Amino acid sequence: MLNLKAHAIISGALFATMIIGAIAGNIAHDSGLLRDGTAVQFTIMVTYFTLFVVFGYSLIPLMVKLVLRGQGAIGNSNVGVVRIAVANEGKVVIAFWVLITLGLAIALPEAIKDGFFSPDPAAVIAATPSRGIVVARPGITIDEMKRLSSLPIKGSADTVFAEGNLFDFSIASTGISFPRCRYYFMTTSRKDRTRIANISVGTAQSKMTRAQLAAADAALRERLAADGWMTGYENDRTEQQRQFHGGRPGGRSGLIWLHGDTVLRIMSRRLDDAKPGEDAATAGEWIQFVELSLRQDYSGLERYEFAKPEP
Repeated sequence: MLNLKAHAIISGALFATMIIGAIAGNIAHDSGLLRDGTAVQFTIMVTYFTLFVVFGYSLIPLMVKLVLRGQGAIGNSNVGVVRIAVANEGKVVIAFWVLITLGLAIALPEAIKDGFFSPDPAAVIAATPSRGIVVARPGITIDEMKRLSSLPIKGSADTVFAEGNLFDFSIASTGISFPRCRYYFMTTSRKDRTRIANISVGTAQSKMTRAQLAAADAALRERLAADGWMTGYENDRTEQQRQFHGGRPGGRSGLIWLHGDTVLRIMSRRLDDAKPGEDAATAGEWIQFVELSLRQDYSGLERYEFAKPEP
């Protein structure tokens, strides 16, 4: 085994290579030289992951030597465990390497199966079967939700229920469903812990461009309108605004919808960071999600008038 300095140089060199490679890769991607879903990108992904694993292995002897040297510096060289570790330093390192290798052998096949190295993760997700359906809406009981759902409902407490894998979601007592959702997060009512109060569902199967997000939102609005949901129009603030809309509700619409006592809000989240000089109308990688709550619990709902969406 090499000395401490040599192992420090090896680990440092590997870390520097990873940093430089990441910077170069981001520049190439942002400039259009490295495109998503290409064989080149796949090769770089595998190479970078291999480099990361090698870097992790290189840290083991470095850490072992640092710990043992530190124990020697404070006078513990002859303490039983430390003395045995010093005498079998190489075996200690090998033992850690074996543990890491076993962990990789277990985790890596599942990661590959889930599209970890896929140049097109969306295709992997599309080919992965749904694990079941969750049927719920704000106001129903936990028992009713479990009875209607085929996916086992996971709850860490009587106030929170969550799932983070592919499943179908259906809003109970409506015709609206979302295939192959990525997550749900539900909370129960503070007044009645047996009933669902709020639901958030990740409806996007993969990240989208701004144009794809707009198309997904438009498609969802069409489905909601066809199912009899009413959309919320912000109340007109002035008499001039009311006259402009001919007495009809005006203002922004299409984000908040109402069906009985269920309020649905169409939401989105950007996954990447904003870049200087980008076109705000087209930039970014996005996901769509929806939030559901009871009408009486939705703060600020009085600012909206609900009506059938205009054609």
